[in-house]
Order: sequence, then structure tokens, then C-alpha cells
Amino acid sequence: LLRKPPIQFGFCDWATTYTDALFFLKNRKYDLVCFDHDLGEEHSGYDVAKWMVEHNYPVCAFHIHSMNPVGVANMRQLLTHYGYKEI
Repeated sequence: LLRKPPIQFGFCDWATTYTDALFFLKNRKYDLVCFDHDLGEEHSGYDVAKWMVEHNYPVCAFHIHSMNPVGVANMRQLLTHYGYKEI
């Protein structure tokens, strides 16, 4: 993972892999999920977003801080299509 999440959101959990992200999402509820597309592994932030959509994860909002413009567009389109709110 190249980028830390933006400090203005005051994160308490920071997942740097797909597996870690799913562990947190399966075991906790969040009002905000912040995404980086490129996780430096087989899975990406888009895969995490797909998991959230497929499991109807009840997050209130999301923020994308990725430098990958195609990844950003894909995650934004997916999440907003399913009613997640971007901040």
C-alpha cells in the first residue's frame, strides 16, 4: 500500500490488504470506509468495494484517496450505483 488514508477522517483501523479489509468489515461496522485502489497484491480496493456491495454492507459513506484514476472511477461508479454516499 502506497498511501495512508487521509488524516482528516481520524481512522482507527487501517487495512493494507484485501484480507485485512474483509476481516475488519466482517467484524465491525463503520460509518465511513476510505479506499485506495492499489493494494499491491492480487486484489484491489475495487474488490473490497464489490464485497461490500455483494454483502449489502451498511456503511454510511465512502472516500477514495487513490492515485489510480481508472480505479477511482470504477469504485465510485460501483458504490454510488448501489447507494453509497461519497464524501
